[in-house]
Amino acid sequence: MKKVILLLLLFIGLAQVSFSQEKRVLTLEEVIQLARQNSRSAKRAQTQRTLGYWSYNVYKSQLKPQLLLRGTLPNYTNRSIPVPQPDGTIDFVSVNQNNSTLGLGLEQILPWTNTTVSFESNLARFDNFSDDNKYYQGDPVGVSITQPLFTVNQFKWDKKTEPLRYEQSKRSYVQDMEQASQTAANLFFRLLVEQKNLQIALQNAQKNDTVFKVEQGRYNIGTSTEDQLLQTELDLLTSRSDAQQAQLDVQSLSLELRNFIGLTENVDLELIAPMEVAVFDIDYETALQYAKDNRAEYLDFQLQRLEAQRNVATARASRFNASISASYGFSSLQKDNLGEVYMSEFNAPGSLFRLNFNVPILDGGRNKARMNEAYERQKLTEFTVDQSMITFEQEISNAVRNFKQIIEQIELAKKSEEIALKRFEITNGRYLAGKVDILTLTNARSGKDQAIRSYVSALQQYWDAYYELRTLTLYDFKDGVLLYNELLEYDPKTDSIIEKAKQ
Repeated sequence: MKKVILLLLLFIGLAQVSFSQEKRVLTLEEVIQLARQNSRSAKRAQTQRTLGYWSYNVYKSQLKPQLLLRGTLPNYTNRSIPVPQPDGTIDFVSVNQNNSTLGLGLEQILPWTNTTVSFESNLARFDNFSDDNKYYQGDPVGVSITQPLFTVNQFKWDKKTEPLRYEQSKRSYVQDMEQASQTAANLFFRLLVEQKNLQIALQNAQKNDTVFKVEQGRYNIGTSTEDQLLQTELDLLTSRSDAQQAQLDVQSLSLELRNFIGLTENVDLELIAPMEVAVFDIDYETALQYAKDNRAEYLDFQLQRLEAQRNVATARASRFNASISASYGFSSLQKDNLGEVYMSEFNAPGSLFRLNFNVPILDGGRNKARMNEAYERQKLTEFTVDQSMITFEQEISNAVRNFKQIIEQIELAKKSEEIALKRFEITNGRYLAGKVDILTLTNARSGKDQAIRSYVSALQQYWDAYYELRTLTLYDFKDGVLLYNELLEYDPKTDSIIEKAKQ
């Protein structure tokens, strides 16, 4: 009688834990949707996508003209300053003056030649407060050109790399979201497995209690032995312990899943397993081509090669350093009136031409060593990229092969579950009728439990492999849908997805 009371208390305790909180029924699709909306992985992916958008806009903005206002206003001095004298001596003269400058210029970089062209208008004003005197000087209009020589044209390389980086950030966002879906599916099935374990443990506790009572009755009338009675009692105690442990595991994994998908309310999760799975064929070559067309890693291979080529070009250009600066415009004389600075009769044309250069005559082999280092790094990059490509292709091959095997395993696991359930029901009936012993019943129950777990585990492997393939190829082979569209991009200014024109 005590054992019956303990069993009832166990069921009541588990039921109180279950019914003390509100239940939330979730399917796999709902869990994945919540993960894509609320998980920290999804938020991080969204932030990186926005970062990629603004990084690309920084690059594009460098190619547009800039209207710049420069100046020093004010530049006031009221102190004694050293003034060199014609005889070489220094006199300290007390000054009280302001020397301000102001310039307005339109600057444009020509990316194909790395030339900076600017149109400027400059004005200077000097105030001498000691004698209450002021005057102006200005360059009403002028054009200047700066041209680096022998140096690497960064804009030429940025034109190759920055669009790839932006495209890579967009693809990475889709991959990260698919990875979040895969993680959510994995947590879903881990919890589902533990819920199945709890269900099995509770059923076994109930069945073992019935078996224990039957064995007690048989022992009392002399048709069962004491060791069989003790074995059934041990099975009952073990099933109770399994039920308690399963309840703890369910609570722990429920918390982990709720945290991942962003469910803040303290609710019990009741998961509905997707018992039906889609069976479809996946060709390795097709999967590999989708991966090459859509994966961010494939663009990273191109970027690594381009960066290595840029480093070689930079090392080669470091041998010489020279630049040309030239300007032409109109300059005024010193005037007391601001308006006269901009009158044509008081302006004269002026020009400037400057060639700066730095050519090493003896550098101790520095340039040669720098070039050899860049060449070797380029070779190392090629080796690394080639190996990464092999790993990339192997990863796709393994995923395709693994998915095909899992399809076969699911069919076998489903059939095994049906057979094991039917066998247990038959064996349980024969045991109650006294036609088989307790060992046969225990083996049938263990086979049934293992078959149920194996089928749920096969489902978990299926969905994990399915979302892994989606992540690796950015293609949904089940529905025949391309997950990435290069014409779609996120606009953080409107928080919406827009379609850009196809070039």
